[in-house]
Amino acid sequence: MNAAEASLRLVEELPESLVESVIQQLRRGIAPAVPSPAYQTRVADFLQVTGIPRQELAAMLEVASVAKRTRPTAELVWTGPATPVVPVRQTEQVIFDLIQCAEARLTVMSFGIFQVPRLIEGLEAALARAVDVRIVLGERESQTEWVVEQQTYQLGSMVSANATVYRWPADRRLRDTGGRSGLMHIKAVVADSRVAFLTSANLTEAAFELNMELGVLIRGGQVPGAIDRLVDSLLESGTLQPA
Repeated sequence: MNAAEASLRLVEELPESLVESVIQQLRRGIAPAVPSPAYQTRVADFLQVTGIPRQELAAMLEVASVAKRTRPTAELVWTGPATPVVPVRQTEQVIFDLIQCAEARLTVMSFGIFQVPRLIEGLEAALARAVDVRIVLGERESQTEWVVEQQTYQLGSMVSANATVYRWPADRRLRDTGGRSGLMHIKAVVADSRVAFLTSANLTEAAFELNMELGVLIRGGQVPGAIDRLVDSLLESGTLQPA
């Protein structure tokens, strides 16, 4: 294994903050001090295998770190009973993190919103940062008026007044031969067309605290931007309209 390959492997195995610490220490020409014994062994093995000057290693690790951040990644987000297969990760926290990291545009889509004050606070903070927040809500056709009113109330006055809220109107919906209409059933959050979270969870207290919910968090690549462009297209065609 050459030094470049070893650098890529190391940044995959170490936490990002630890990689940055190792880079800074190597730049100063000192042996990296790593608090975790397991990671200390891994860094020591890396230094022994590569055998090149520390400043050059720092540059290689920095390139590898940038490559890792820009490469598309996908990870499962599982909320539910503990399992050895996939670690439990709170859906609410993932969504909150996306809201916090948004700098220019945030797209939120959910069939239901109910009792999620922490996320509403996050949306208020995003709007205060001048983030363009758009929210697409869903409802059953038989419940359109009161459900839209209820969900708008759940968003709070600040979010309702400053975000753009959309729905799929009854007269624009697909229908089966019996006349039953389709639902806006998407649950997704996209930040700046860079990070997307697709999930089974609605924005509800039960989804965050009681249900089994599974999602995929996608960083980089074409998928986050494609979701935003899909919403743009639905808005342009009038399929989605202001609530």
